[in-house]
Amino acid sequence: RDCLLSRGLGDVYKRQILYIESKLHKLQFYIMEDKIKIYNLYGTLNELENELKDFHFIRIHQSYLTNLKYIRSVKCYKVLLCNNQELLIPKARYKNVKDAFISYKGEL
Repeated sequence: RDCLLSRGLGDVYKRQILYIESKLHKLQFYIMEDKIKIYNLYGTLNELENELKDFHFIRIHQSYLTNLKYIRSVKCYKVLLCNNQELLIPKARYKNVKDAFISYKGEL
């Protein structure tokens, strides 16, 4: 299911999520609407990573789960999102993130 009603986010759809950031046991959902909206919920990225893997989300960092759909580029250990925001990628995850991004872009 695409809707995140079960998580208490109302009518937010997985495809609208730009990325999710984990901060001190709180998840911040950055949602693409007319402008970016931020929703907060309690939970862990580990739970969501498994739930969202079939919706083209990738764990780019211990604290970030990002929607591949909104990544514009992957270079210099950073992802550039469609809103020009940059998120850091640790060295250990960089190759996996870059490969997943290239693979995703190839599927489009």
